[in-house]
Amino acid sequence: MMPPLRILLAEDEAVTRLAARALLERAGHRVVTAEDGPAAVSAAAAAFDAFDLILMDLELPGLPGDEAVRAIRLQPNGRAPRILMLTASATADGQMRCVGCGADGVLTKPLRLESLAAALGSGPQAAPSPAEPPSAGPAFEEAAIATMREMLPAARVAELIDKTAAALRQHGDALEEALRTGNRRTAATMAHRIAGVSGQYGCLALRRTARALEAGLEDGACADLPQRIGASSAALAPALEFLERCAAAARG
Repeated sequence: MMPPLRILLAEDEAVTRLAARALLERAGHRVVTAEDGPAAVSAAAAAFDAFDLILMDLELPGLPGDEAVRAIRLQPNGRAPRILMLTASATADGQMRCVGCGADGVLTKPLRLESLAAALGSGPQAAPSPAEPPSAGPAFEEAAIATMREMLPAARVAELIDKTAAALRQHGDALEEALRTGNRRTAATMAHRIAGVSGQYGCLALRRTARALEAGLEDGACADLPQRIGASSAALAPALEFLERCAAAARG
């Protein structure tokens, strides 16, 4: 078991940030949050010695997470806290950005306490192999919601799940519009956001298809991009139904 830590959590996606903070706090850690890159750098500068660990999302507004890490590493005031990158990216570029910015390691979303403990117990991590996202596996992870129900009041769990479903609908609409207009950059960003949110709340099939779509959109020569688009679209409705069932069960 990890000793209590003072953690700065930089994550712009509200439902992911709320779930990760709840998980960390119920495990005994003290958590300060930042919603964008400049806020993360400012928080680290204002209380540099106050943090044992910084968890930094790669894709932050205002200043990307890798650039925020570089800015924090340049700060002269006090010891440098340990920094772990958080990412849902399945692309080689995303992985290399994580390990090339001066961070001490990389955690793949969703955040899990056992993964965090393992990362803190190891030395600096090398770049993971940018393999293709797996195409098969369970559609849902009931344990992800079960863990939340064990650690949080039922009403809070239902609220978080409802917000997650709303965020996924919004991101799905934005993804569809970006694909319709041929805006691959925005579409890749939306796929990345969907992957991050869905994984935290146990929607594994949607996470897999969104990660595959993100990787395909980043690859200009991806031959099966239409199939990846179709798979991601098809996985959204079942994920929303799963979340609705979980929210109803939490309400009793």
